Amino acid sequence: MYPTSYFFQSDSKTPMLMLDSIGWESVKQPYAFNGLTRPDTNHVIFQYTLSGEGYIKIDGKIHTLSKETAFLVEIPGSHIYYYPEKNSDPWEFIWLNVRGPLATQIWRYTLQQDGSVIHIPHDSHPISLLWNLYRSIQEQENSQLEVNTQLFHWILVMERWLISPDKIPPGKNERLNNAINFMKERLATNLSLDEVAEYVGISKHHLCRTFVKHMNITPIEYVKRRRLERAALFLKTTDWPINRIALESGFNSASYFGKVFRFYFRVSPQVYRQQELKFPSKNLLFER
Repeated sequence: MYPTSYFFQSDSKTPMLMLDSIGWESVKQPYAFNGLTRPDTNHVIFQYTLSGEGYIKIDGKIHTLSKETAFLVEIPGSHIYYYPEKNSDPWEFIWLNVRGPLATQIWRYTLQQDGSVIHIPHDSHPISLLWNLYRSIQEQENSQLEVNTQLFHWILVMERWLISPDKIPPGKNERLNNAINFMKERLATNLSLDEVAEYVGISKHHLCRTFVKHMNITPIEYVKRRRLERAALFLKTTDWPINRIALESGFNSASYFGKVFRFYFRVSPQVYRQQELKFPSKNLLFER
């Protein structure tokens, strides 16, 4: 991978959730962004420091943005983030801008609970997924819809991580990570436990034990939850019929999808699509 930035356009005038831009940069010259005066508005920002340091001033208080520190802000908003002339080392960071009412609601909830500036280890699950998102865009692996699905998953993981940080950082169990990536890439297929076990080179019983030990759920339950997250995004961001959403999300029939969806969400897919959610991830917290 290499540092650059990407910007996206959408035919939809009011997307519920959309990645507006993402980038990996190293800043050497002084610069500043004022959240109240910058021309691009109606989006939210996540920015994570990789090396060096910058600063953000929020409501009169200055925070240092050193390595493994992130900030979350809404545009427009009362803040200024900047790299001063006095700094000698470059400020390197990865960032993303997100548009849509779902993003705004989630950012506001997170700001209320955790504040604008948070520390996130570089080997945490959210940062690993953020790099995966950047890589998939750079290598042009996915469509815009698939990118937004990845984005939605990242937001949910971030929200969950803030509540309960990772017990096992990515990279500490290579087979588990390989199994997870294999399953996420094949959510829309008729995936079997035998296929996953064969891919990572262990028995399906060993795979189940590893999942339960580190994830507190079985592989089958993990896949089911990821499929439901995918379906929930499709319900909110497309006008596809329920049958297509079921198939695109990995369920073999609309009737089975509806049964599973109602069990987790307490409403039918049709009702969920029409709901005005106060905070979407509350309905996607699969901690059963």
